[in-house]
Amino acid sequence: MVKTGLTFSLVTVILLAAGGVTFSAEIPQPQVTQDVNPPVNVDSQRNDPPPPGAANFLDCAHLFPVLYWTNAVQDGVFPIKPESSTDHFDVYCDMTTDGGGWTVIQRRVDGRLNFDRFWPDYKAGFGRVEGEHWLGLDKIHTLTSQNSYELYVELQDWEGNSRYAKYGTFSIGDESTDYTLNIGGYSGDAGDSMDYKNGMKFSARDMDNDVWGESCARWHSGGWWYKACAESVLNGPYYQPEDYHGANTGFGVYWSHWKGFYYSLKATKMMVRPQNFIRKL
Repeated sequence: MVKTGLTFSLVTVILLAAGGVTFSAEIPQPQVTQDVNPPVNVDSQRNDPPPPGAANFLDCAHLFPVLYWTNAVQDGVFPIKPESSTDHFDVYCDMTTDGGGWTVIQRRVDGRLNFDRFWPDYKAGFGRVEGEHWLGLDKIHTLTSQNSYELYVELQDWEGNSRYAKYGTFSIGDESTDYTLNIGGYSGDAGDSMDYKNGMKFSARDMDNDVWGESCARWHSGGWWYKACAESVLNGPYYQPEDYHGANTGFGVYWSHWKGFYYSLKATKMMVRPQNFIRKL
């Protein structure tokens, strides 16, 4: 959720970033307020000039200390510019989960966004960063190639339960490798449903890079790192409970080590953070 104080925070962020402020402190408890920021579309072409200070932050973890210094540690949309990026782009920063500093790269919450897309969409990204979206393979590569990153996967079912899977290593290659996945070091309570696809290329409806005889991306109706095929697919079709009947309906948004292959989840979130991020700065 985008929250109040972000306009003030960004202005203050600019001033402090320019001054190179450093400090040591503990993370305060976040304060919940109401939405104020307009939606941001990762599909759209940005013709506006970069916000002042946007080029100062490589990711949400890089931004976190300044938000702490301004007593404004909260989730929200911010512009970042990774090292090799030619332009700034907006991301959703989760500054409260597991110590904060997370840059969100995927989110499902209500099924309003179609994830059964072709390769160019998965490459560039689609959706709105404050809601359902896929950040884009190019941006995810740019992010995870500038440092050593970890991945946090948050899952919710329809009964009000939540689980997580955390991976100490996460990165993807560039397009020349078809965005090959590098992942490992699982911890959490959801079970490890990503290790099976380590080393696999990304596949979409029009780009079959799996090792199965047919297209996993078409069979699962969503782009993902498939092998033959997958133990999790978080970009699959989104079903309301009344519309989903397990194997009779087919695969939805699933994480097999928690709910099995034929349970379609209510919400998912994937986010990345540098391995060297620490709570005490």
